[in-house]
Amino acid sequence: MPLPEIMRGIQVQAPLPATAIAGLTHDSRKVAPGYLFMALPGLHAQGTDFVSQALQSGAAAIAGPVGWDGQLDPPSTGGSKPPLPAYVGVEHPAEAYSRMTANFFGHPSRRLSVVGITGTNGKTTTAELITSILRAHGQPTATLGTLGLRHNGVRKPLGFTTPEADRLHGIFADLADRGLKGVVMEVSSHGLKQSRVDHVDFNIVVFTNFSQDHLDYHPDIEDYLAAKLRLFHLLPAGRPSVINGDDPAADHFRAAAAGPVTTYGRGEAADLRVVDMGLNLERTVANLAYQGDTFSIESRLVGAYNLENILAAAATGLALQVPVPAVQEGIAALTSVPGRLEAISSAAPGRVFIDYAHTPDAYAKLLGSVRLLAPRGTRLITLFGCGGDRDRSKRPLMAALAEKYSDQLIITSDNPRTEPLDRINADIVKALTKKAHVVIKDRRVALLHALAGMTDEAILLILGKGREDYEIIGTGQVSHSDVDIVEGYAP
Repeated sequence: MPLPEIMRGIQVQAPLPATAIAGLTHDSRKVAPGYLFMALPGLHAQGTDFVSQALQSGAAAIAGPVGWDGQLDPPSTGGSKPPLPAYVGVEHPAEAYSRMTANFFGHPSRRLSVVGITGTNGKTTTAELITSILRAHGQPTATLGTLGLRHNGVRKPLGFTTPEADRLHGIFADLADRGLKGVVMEVSSHGLKQSRVDHVDFNIVVFTNFSQDHLDYHPDIEDYLAAKLRLFHLLPAGRPSVINGDDPAADHFRAAAAGPVTTYGRGEAADLRVVDMGLNLERTVANLAYQGDTFSIESRLVGAYNLENILAAAATGLALQVPVPAVQEGIAALTSVPGRLEAISSAAPGRVFIDYAHTPDAYAKLLGSVRLLAPRGTRLITLFGCGGDRDRSKRPLMAALAEKYSDQLIITSDNPRTEPLDRINADIVKALTKKAHVVIKDRRVALLHALAGMTDEAILLILGKGREDYEIIGTGQVSHSDVDIVEGYAP
C-alpha cells in the first residue's frame, strides 16, 4: 500500500513520497523489508531509540513524534549507520498509529459487528456469555480478550487483553475473511489510554463495574475512570450501550453515552432487572423482567457476581435485538469459563476451584459468594498472593477480604516480577489480624501443602492466576500451572 494511503486522515508536515509499504509495526524486532516502523514513545524506552535497528531490517519508512532530530545510534551489529528514509512526524503518535493500521488493513472492523466491554471485573465472563448468545442466534462470533482469541472451537493466546492496534486490525481482517460476522472483545484501560482501539468501529459497548485496579499504571483513580469512559466516547453517535445501573459509577457512563442506553441490575429502575433468583454452588436460576415481560434463565455459572455478568450479557443481546429464546439458550450453553471459579478435579478430598481474581472488588464478590453458598460447616481455604511491580495499595485490602471470608489462608507467590517476594508477602501479612495463615513462597509447594490439608468438608480457592501456564519471576517467565499441579496431585 502506498505511504500516502496509510497516512490518510492524519495531519503531516511535509509531502509524502509514494513509497510502497508491505506492512507496519511498532516493534523493531518485527520489521521486515518494506515495512513502516512506527517509533512510538514509551514508558521505559522511546521508539526513536530503535530506528537504526528497524532500518537494518529493511524498513522503508519511519514515522514518529514531531520534532525528532533524526539522530541515529550506531547499529548494534557494528558498521556504518544506515541511511534514513523520509521521516513522517505526527502530533499524536499513538492515535496516528491506530488510524494507520486501520487504513492499512482496510478498516476491517466495519465488516464485523463489534461488541466492546470495559469494566474492572467481569469482562471475560461477560464476553464469553455474549458470544454464546450471538452464536445461539446464528451469528458466527469470535471472542477476544484475556483468554486470547477464540473462534470455531480454537483458542489462541494473545499476550494482552486488548492487543496493539496493528495486531488488532490484522485479527479483524482475518476473522472477516474467514466469514465471521462478529467479535466480542474486552477493552482494557491500558488499551484505551494507549489508543489501541481508537479506530475500531464498535456497534455496541458495555460497562460492567468500576473499582480500584491498575493504579501502578494510572496515576490516580480519576485517570483510571477516564480511560474506561473513553470506550463510550469512541462509540459512534446513535449506537447503543449497556450499563450496570447498580454500580456507583453508572452516571458517569450514562453521561458519556451518545445513543440509547439499556441498564441492568437488581433495582426497580433497571431496564433488565432480577425479579427473583435461586443460587447455589451448582447453578444459578433467575426470573428477569424486560419491557413488561418476564423470562427465566438458568446457568451453571454460580455466585451473585456471575448473575451480574449474566445480566450484562442478556441486556447486550436484547439491545442487539436478539430474541429472548436465543438469549436463554446462549446463557445455558456456557457451562464454564476457563479460570473463573472453575472446578478442578483432584485426588484430594473436598472441592477445588481456581479463579483469576486479583482485585479487592473481585475478592469481595467471589469470596463472599462462595462463603454464602457453601454448605454449613464448610472449611474455606484460600491460597493467594499479589503481583509484584503493581499497585501496592490493594494488597492489604485483598488480604483483609481473604481473611474475612476464609478459615485458613496460604500466602504465596503470584508473578512477583522484579519486586522482592518477601516485601510483597509482608504487605499482605501486615493486614492480617488472625493467626490462621501460613506463608509458603514457592507456589507449587504451597499448592501441595493446601491439597494435603484438605478434608471432605473443605473448599480450596486458588486465586490470582486462573489458567495461566507461567509465572513471571524477575523479567522472565517460568513454566507453572495451578491446574496441572491440582490435577496431578497424588496423596
